[in-house]
Amino acid sequence: MTDLFFTDLPMILHAGCITAAPLLWATLGGAFSERSGVVNIGLEGMMLIGAFAGVAASGATGNPWLGLLAGALAGGLFGLLHALICLWGKADQIVSGMGLNLMAYGMTGVLLYRVFETRGNSPEVPKIPAIQGIPDMPFFSPLLFPFSPLHLLLLVLLGGTMVLFYKTRFGLRLRACGENPHVVRSAGIRVDAYRYTAVSVSGTLAGLGGVQLALGDVSQFSVGMTNGRGFLALAILICSGWRPGRAAILCVFFGSTVALADRLQSLFPGIPSRALLALPFVLALLVLAFRKQTSRPPQALGM
Repeated sequence: MTDLFFTDLPMILHAGCITAAPLLWATLGGAFSERSGVVNIGLEGMMLIGAFAGVAASGATGNPWLGLLAGALAGGLFGLLHALICLWGKADQIVSGMGLNLMAYGMTGVLLYRVFETRGNSPEVPKIPAIQGIPDMPFFSPLLFPFSPLHLLLLVLLGGTMVLFYKTRFGLRLRACGENPHVVRSAGIRVDAYRYTAVSVSGTLAGLGGVQLALGDVSQFSVGMTNGRGFLALAILICSGWRPGRAAILCVFFGSTVALADRLQSLFPGIPSRALLALPFVLALLVLAFRKQTSRPPQALGM
């Protein structure tokens, strides 16, 4: 155990941050949409379509940065589609999101065969290069390196999102659209314009979360590779009270528990692997159960 806490701790924290990154992309995306008053159950599908588009573009061009742009664009288009269905079509927002999830799962499976002529997994494509460590930093190097440039971009966007939400006129109006859209309309502000923008940004960020999975962590696409991360991101968003800063802490907490479970499995092979795999979810449920109810959802969420 001493070895775990003093030698493996930096690696566990590093692995936790790596695991947390795709979750945080999707959580930030969900914050934009739901703060504006639009429920976004479709984060899973937006991540999945972003992951596939990123891999397809990277494989076709040999340039992972074009894959990054393609994944962001694909996620943004799915977000815009969700906004059109909900705001223009007046459809149920939860049904629309679930429909997008199913459509993304089916589309990516079909397109995987059409584009790569394979099923299950795509061939490996060029991935976004990672930034390596510094040999003269034996303790901090495993904690910080290697990491993807997407992690730096994520940190910048996290700070930018918090400033945008709480320190700008746009953020104030966006949050007001999710609290009382009738008052916002009476002030001459176009609520739907803010909501279209927010849901499109939501899809773009979720798509970048998919790119993080496919081109940052690995270098290929697998059918269903998001594996419920979009739903987990939505749960984290709710648990955080729709606050980006708290959501980031919860994402890192959950990612670190996943890394800890993996390490414990190698240290204690006698413990059933299923019990250790369930550890992160058990801890997440405990946090959700014992947290204080100090926040509420946007009042006009889903209206």
